[in-house]
Amino acid sequence: MADIEARLRAVEDRLEIMELEAVYARSFDDHDGDTWSSLFTADGIYQSRPEGDGPPEMFVQGTDALRTFCTEAPFVGIHCFHLPQLTFQGDEATGRIHLEYYGHWREDPGAPYTKMVGYYDVAYRREGGRWRIARRVTTAFARQREAVFGYRPGTGLTSLP
Repeated sequence: MADIEARLRAVEDRLEIMELEAVYARSFDDHDGDTWSSLFTADGIYQSRPEGDGPPEMFVQGTDALRTFCTEAPFVGIHCFHLPQLTFQGDEATGRIHLEYYGHWREDPGAPYTKMVGYYDVAYRREGGRWRIARRVTTAFARQREAVFGYRPGTGLTSLP
């Protein structure tokens, strides 16, 4: 019976992280800093991959800084994630998530949208019975500007026209 319980726990862990990633994308796209920052550990980090020996272009650490970063992000857009590849080791896990991001700068809503393709490398940690993001590193392969349809934050099935 223990084998079934261990297997069930592994499935539940995987599904919980997949749901965490879905909430991550939606809450960031909606600029919901409270929800987005709650997905990280208290000392959680969001950063860009450093180029060469230089520091990362973007580095945000801690709940308050993460909340502010999300709420005040100067861009509006939508994340499109692929399924994460996850590896578990007790109360820690790592993952890689390929992504596409379509967006524009808030100050220039008439400009063409930017499409970014890349991936996240993520370290997760289970704290208080919940999986959270301990560190997330963004790697961008390509950015291009093109015309795409816009995304309206906060819209869902309950608010369809």
